[in-house]
Amino acid sequence: MSTDLHTLSGAYAVDALSAEEAQAFDTHLEECQACRDEVRELQEAAAMMGASEARAAPPALKARVLAAADQLPQLPPKVTSLDAAPSRRWTARVLSAAAAVVLVVAAGFAVSQNRPDQPSITASTATVFAAQDAHTKTVKTDRGSLTVATSPSLGRMAVQTDGLQKLPTSRAYQMWTIHAGTATSAGLIENLKAGKVMSMPSAGTTVAITVEPAGGSTEPTSKPIVTVDPEQV
Repeated sequence: MSTDLHTLSGAYAVDALSAEEAQAFDTHLEECQACRDEVRELQEAAAMMGASEARAAPPALKARVLAAADQLPQLPPKVTSLDAAPSRRWTARVLSAAAAVVLVVAAGFAVSQNRPDQPSITASTATVFAAQDAHTKTVKTDRGSLTVATSPSLGRMAVQTDGLQKLPTSRAYQMWTIHAGTATSAGLIENLKAGKVMSMPSAGTTVAITVEPAGGSTEPTSKPIVTVDPEQV
């Protein structure tokens, strides 16, 4: 990946990176204070917009916006000296935040800032945890702990998974919805720090997580490490 990692802070702040890019940027954040500050500020700005408008965009809009953004050249960040006028630094931050907010709205993300007790989750996961009607529950498993949040008003369920053990590259965590004894894949958890967001399951449906071969399975091949009834969260 040849992309200048400094240019990915806006996309990272709204959880719009691929799993490979997010992993590379996570490593970059450990060494770059400037990017950590920028990501925090962008998430705060995006949270303000997300809190004011919870309406979802048309399903096809996100794909169109991301496809158009992919055609635009990424310019390297312009470095401003620390002795620059405060007004110039503030203007630069506001413009960067505004760019992130536009991406949030256009792509249909309802974004919220990370809570202090949830420092690792990304914006789309934080939205559910930060909802006014959110219910949360922390569950311990033999692979570590995770926290589940449900929000009836958003119609979404989120799982914070950064407490789970990292698996070898040959294995992956996979989520399932189980209804009337039938398990349906809800996708892989590709980034433990990002967590997972899904639509609120229908009544009588439980959600489970299993450890599967890399790439996932068509049906569970191992005993779930956890099973949660969203109605009991």
